[in-house]
Amino acid sequence: MKLVFFLFIFFYFIATACHHPGIASGVPKCIYKEISTNSKNPDWMTGVIKEYLFQNKIVYAFEPDTRKIADGATTIKDADCNTLCNVGGFGGLAIDQCNGDNFFKTAVYKRTIWEKK
Repeated sequence: MKLVFFLFIFFYFIATACHHPGIASGVPKCIYKEISTNSKNPDWMTGVIKEYLFQNKIVYAFEPDTRKIADGATTIKDADCNTLCNVGGFGGLAIDQCNGDNFFKTAVYKRTIWEKK
């Protein structure tokens, strides 16, 4: 019985040790991997990642680090890390358009999943 208990504790710590602090739970694997791979890179231009409901799908907005770039675009990715569009930033009339909709007017904010410290 003690062996089972210690095995349980061992595997519990192994499973929980894999979670990167600062990343919200329930994030798709590819988004999680992108954050954990790049979060310590000082040259990564992403400052915050937010989750939205857009066109009936959960999407992730990789917002620029405003300390490094003032007019950068926000990259919108789906749960499989496919880039859907880039919105905002310095550009013409269609800078807020994503798949035919104005992202900032139609997307529903859900939560912030990561923020650069």
